[in-house]
Amino acid sequence: MQCNLLSTSSISALLVLTLTTVFTESAFAQCVNSHVGVQLNISRLPAKQGSNIEMESTGPCTGNVNSSTATQVNIGGQGQAEQQQNVNQQIRGGRGNPTGVNGSTINNSVVIPINVKTPKNFNR
Repeated sequence: MQCNLLSTSSISALLVLTLTTVFTESAFAQCVNSHVGVQLNISRLPAKQGSNIEMESTGPCTGNVNSSTATQVNIGGQGQAEQQQNVNQQIRGGRGNPTGVNGSTINNSVVIPINVKTPKNFNR
């Protein structure tokens, strides 16, 4: 008798878990624009380093991602190096979140400028 009660309890618990999974709505993520850049200068003179990042999204958006990376490297040289990163990311159209919760697109941009001064006996 105790074994039957345990089996019935287990079957009931599994049925509840199965039905909960079937009738629960999936999660929907917002859209993301992302850019990661590195500007590395190894020289006697520091480089002119800059970036211009534009990110835009129009209308409701769910589940899309724009992602870019850029690496610029200068080693040596006689004059001052110039490193510039220009990025333009756009998400257009798409559909709204079926749950009715529509948040804004997440924009994330990181550009890391690095200047390493070389010693006078550096032969490059």
